[in-house]
Amino acid sequence: MNNLAKLFLSLSLFAAAALSAQTQPNFTGTWKLNTAKSEMGTGGVTALVVAIDHKDPVLKYTVKGTAGGQDFEQTEAITTDGKTSRDSQSVNVKAHWEGATLVAEGDGDDGSMIYIARITLAEDGKTFTRVITQKDNPQPRHELYEKQ
Repeated sequence: MNNLAKLFLSLSLFAAAALSAQTQPNFTGTWKLNTAKSEMGTGGVTALVVAIDHKDPVLKYTVKGTAGGQDFEQTEAITTDGKTSRDSQSVNVKAHWEGATLVAEGDGDDGSMIYIARITLAEDGKTFTRVITQKDNPQPRHELYEKQ
């Protein structure tokens, strides 16, 4: 391979890597659920704050909130590379990228779908949306989170 071809190949690989990095956003930060701009369904969530530490492919988060008048806190870690992890609710979670959208699929031990969540960061990085469909409620919930 001549030097010009090697240079072109190197530049092509660099450009592909840069584009790939741009399509997979980083969700690190503290995010607050905007309940007024979200369609929460009947879950009873009245407050939710999510602290995320995202070092792809590892995404760790702590959720603090209030649902049904009860405060709760939950800490989880998933990977975004399609490998299965198990969350604190004994759900098998497999997350992967579809362009700039992180898709997390939660399944039971028998392989049955428990939920599918699609998480997309806004271009300005100030909000993200999570659209989640659960097996017991086929109507998707639309949640909007704002960076704090």
